[in-house]
Amino acid sequence: MVLSKHLIIPAAFSAVIALGACTSPELEAVSSIDIEGQDVAAEAAREYKRMAHYEAQVMWDRASAIAFAEKALAASAGQAKPDTADTMPLDAKSRAEIREAYTVLEALRASGADEVSPRTTGQAIARLDCWNEQANEGFQDTHIGFCKDSFSEYAGETARTLKAAGLGHADVILGARSFMVSFPLGSATPIPGGEHVIAAAARHALSQEGLRIVLGGHADRSGSPDFNRRLSAARAERVSELLQVHGVLQDKISTIGFGETYPKIMTPDGMRHTDNRRVEIVVGPVRPL
Repeated sequence: MVLSKHLIIPAAFSAVIALGACTSPELEAVSSIDIEGQDVAAEAAREYKRMAHYEAQVMWDRASAIAFAEKALAASAGQAKPDTADTMPLDAKSRAEIREAYTVLEALRASGADEVSPRTTGQAIARLDCWNEQANEGFQDTHIGFCKDSFSEYAGETARTLKAAGLGHADVILGARSFMVSFPLGSATPIPGGEHVIAAAARHALSQEGLRIVLGGHADRSGSPDFNRRLSAARAERVSELLQVHGVLQDKISTIGFGETYPKIMTPDGMRHTDNRRVEIVVGPVRPL
């Protein structure tokens, strides 16, 4: 994945949340936690910690800093739960938009986003709370827009990754279009005719600004799980190379190898199946919301 937008924090404050006018037990506690792990809760915790730092040392907003610090502490303990509808802003338009965003996030998580794409899902959780908090304050349009746009980007990347895994319902794919390329047994070269599918996907990706691609590589269950992970990643990388031949920029493409984890057709272990030897090409807008 390539998304990496974060709140801009001066380097002088990057190590800890400094004490002073904005100090509190929560801020002192969050400044000392070392957040490890790559699951969705750890990713959300890291972003909440950055936001607490930003509110404390850049915005001098003690209440918001404490709120995000509390969320960072909870997430670091494995509780990645965004705010509820009870905290929605008073402005009717913002309330409707944010309520819909929470609905989308819940649908993504119900479809398996926490397991399939924990980094982007954790970021989406934190960015949505950021959007809600800024909208509640209601006077910093730039910050509201930043949090809203970054949530949309992470939610979109999560939705595309779910679709590339072969998961997710139509109502949470957020305007994405998908293509599928099949592969011979044990090969990372598409079957004859696959180049036409890849060319069609490239044309669609180049048809308008603001589209990104997620490539999900898959394998059947005829090899070992470790071999199939490597093979599925190689298949996704090969399709990426072919898309680039057709003019798609590399920085518009994300690849992931799912191995035999998400078969299109359920089979017993060791069974070959053409439909499971595939790459799902998912093309969708950067900011679908």
